[in-house]
Amino acid sequence: MEIPYIVNARKDTGLNNSKIAIWLFLASEVMLFGGLFSSYIFLRIFADYPWPERALPVLPGLLNTFILIASSVTVVFAWAALKLRKWGMFVGNMSFTIICAAVFMVFKAYEYSAKFHHHAIQTQDYGIIEGHLHGENNYVVKSHEEDGKVIPFEVNISLSSYYDKYITSITEQAGEGALKLNAPFKVSVVENGQYSEQVLKFKTQDGNEVEAVAGTTLSFDLLQSAKAEYIKARTHNQELRAKLLRDAWAKLREDEAFKKRKAWESEVKAEVARIFEKELVADAKEQNMFLLENGNMTFSAEGEIKLDSGWGRMEGKKEGGDTKIALLDSTVLSGKAGDAGFHIGVDALDFRHLVMKAEEKGLDADALIEKSIYLKNDQLKQAWEAHKKYRAFFAEYLAEERGRDENGNAKYVPTAVDNYRVTWKQLVAYHKLDYDINEDNWQMAKGGPGTGEYANKERVYPTMIQGFTGANHKQDDFVAAFPEMHIHREDVRFDSVFSPKMNNYYAIYFTITGLHGLHVIGGAIVLGYYLFFGRKMYLSNPEWLANRVEVGGLFWHFVDLVWIFVFPIFYLM
Repeated sequence: MEIPYIVNARKDTGLNNSKIAIWLFLASEVMLFGGLFSSYIFLRIFADYPWPERALPVLPGLLNTFILIASSVTVVFAWAALKLRKWGMFVGNMSFTIICAAVFMVFKAYEYSAKFHHHAIQTQDYGIIEGHLHGENNYVVKSHEEDGKVIPFEVNISLSSYYDKYITSITEQAGEGALKLNAPFKVSVVENGQYSEQVLKFKTQDGNEVEAVAGTTLSFDLLQSAKAEYIKARTHNQELRAKLLRDAWAKLREDEAFKKRKAWESEVKAEVARIFEKELVADAKEQNMFLLENGNMTFSAEGEIKLDSGWGRMEGKKEGGDTKIALLDSTVLSGKAGDAGFHIGVDALDFRHLVMKAEEKGLDADALIEKSIYLKNDQLKQAWEAHKKYRAFFAEYLAEERGRDENGNAKYVPTAVDNYRVTWKQLVAYHKLDYDINEDNWQMAKGGPGTGEYANKERVYPTMIQGFTGANHKQDDFVAAFPEMHIHREDVRFDSVFSPKMNNYYAIYFTITGLHGLHVIGGAIVLGYYLFFGRKMYLSNPEWLANRVEVGGLFWHFVDLVWIFVFPIFYLM
């Protein structure tokens, strides 16, 4: 059966079927990305925190822009080659297009990886530092591995939901045999129709039967046996309660006096509940018909336990104070908080949020900045003092270059980013200038030339290539400019890698660029199919393949168009 209108146009629309379909699809795509870009606008306008500006490295975004533009040109050349019946020209141009797509995704992968390795910490005063975290052996790690450290005296495990990974980590850190059962774990047994309680007996891996008495060591054999008894008791009790509820309804139906009352539905239900709870359930409890539901086991422990970020929430983070950590599997650790601070190589300093909060409360922002715990670090203090000199020179430069109004006020002034954010490149420049910023070298701190005695000095401001995907922690002379700091966890208001969790800016950034990346991959797969499997279609009907490539090219141009909006909005603004 021949499919109609795959080559020839329909009389009613003047288009073939595939072209109609792609235009309808692109209309839905326009609405999708239009909605996302509109979301960006509203999130930025109504943000209750300083919106990140010029936060992304420009070079990878710029290169990706040229890459997509080039691929849009070559996909047209590939279509034209089919029209001219030049298969070799088609193969060359389409191959280049797909290579461009692959290079684009490689650059995006580098960008994403850099963000997932970069960390930000906001302290209680709303000041923010950025940098790379360091482990105990001073190696750079992906993110802060420990949400908290606790020196526990009690570990309460939920039998219905415990997670093997958590239990294994806790037992390994506590040490072999360190976790001991606080009290005998009792279960109900039925012998000759009589209900009684006794201590749980379970088999160890070596086949020995052991009682779960106080002091029994935590093991998965113990947990699994206790869990099985808990499930058995819970199932029995639920079935018994269901039977008693049916009996309550049956008893009420047999009550002739109640039938004559013609009670409301709510009264009927209330009476059933009374019979159920006050009579039947109470009687069953007196006869010990319910099995003991013991869904938790509590163990005593000593030593320090570290928890991975994301396992749960920690209440009471002050070192040495009482703390309680509820893990995601309902396991609860109680004890004294240990040191769970952050050791970070600082590559950016941002006081904009602090300034915003200070202005809202009518406080002196500069005075609050001077009290920041970040400035207790001598090197960061030097960098901040150098930055204050830099912004003073920059403000004077804008006033002289851009002019003043009739009142003598500068028409242009430094932005909040210029005044209260110190970037990693500025930290490097200040460090190389020995934190001595003066009239001759201040422009060097923003990539400009020096004057006077600094006229022939080598560049101190890192280039775009040196910071291709962000702060460069691999070059020794750069790393020396990044001071090491230890931040106590009780001083931390919020911390995150530069992921969607960070703030709405990164949430919408990853949503749009991630979705766009999927479109790049999907488009490359379709165009690759035409390249590797289109020969048969070309030999049977070249115009058919040309139409298919034209449709794929329309989609590819839309992918390029979306990036044309993404680049200036996220990378330049």
